[in-house]
Amino acid sequence: MKRYPIKSILAAGTIAMAVAGTPVLATGDDQPPDIWMKASLMTTYTLNRQLNPFKIDADVQNGVATLRGTVDSEVERDLAGELAQGVDGIREVKNELQVSPDAAKMQAGHGTDGAERSFLRKVEDADLTAKVKSQLLWNSNTGGLAIDVDTRNGVVSLSGTVASEAEADLAEQIARNTRDVVSVENNLKVNNEDTSIADKAARESRELSQQISDGWITAKVKSSLLYNRTVDGSDIDVDTEDGVVTLRGHVDSDFEREQAVSIARNIKGVKTVKSELTSS
Repeated sequence: MKRYPIKSILAAGTIAMAVAGTPVLATGDDQPPDIWMKASLMTTYTLNRQLNPFKIDADVQNGVATLRGTVDSEVERDLAGELAQGVDGIREVKNELQVSPDAAKMQAGHGTDGAERSFLRKVEDADLTAKVKSQLLWNSNTGGLAIDVDTRNGVVSLSGTVASEAEADLAEQIARNTRDVVSVENNLKVNNEDTSIADKAARESRELSQQISDGWITAKVKSSLLYNRTVDGSDIDVDTEDGVVTLRGHVDSDFEREQAVSIARNIKGVKTVKSELTSS
């Protein structure tokens, strides 16, 4: 689990107070101002335990967020982009973050002494956290931004609030099905009915306001298939046109084919799934 200096927590509080005290200037389409969106985004990064906000430079112009800087893994790069997509008002994300060469080498297994192995374990835990968090963000049935994910030695802990017991169970199952996860500790709490309805309505409104491209859908379906332990995503091709996902390739069984279709169907923005998968 990554931990950053106390000044990052103080910075988060300062940004949050600044955002709270900044009037949202009305525009023709009720779009929040760029400075508000940037402050909100940097607060999100600062409070996220898996990202180092001091290595990420975010700029927002006319609702388009551009991310620059370095992260420790491709998954962290993806997570930073997904968190930006979740900020109200941001309609497009240009993710120009680069993966640190030293971190990439450690992920590839270079170095064998005790300190390096310890660092590698931390990187692996961070990657697992980001993989689970990303899937919760991409899934149309889970409120990923409200669920905190922590990993220690392959054990994933989920905390935060969800709208129902069913959502808590789904989040746990998504985590359990993620490759390399050893076990899952589900500490999620269910909101009361009124709050749940309000949260769900706000989340759906935000998601509908964002334009989800076919390229985004293809990338997230493919990533989810690769992350999931119940399917071999490397043998499945994914194409998307106008929100319709087509799966092609070979799987080992009817069960794996059904799992692949289910995973694709639950990604945000997917209208329907066409399966051209063949099985043995």
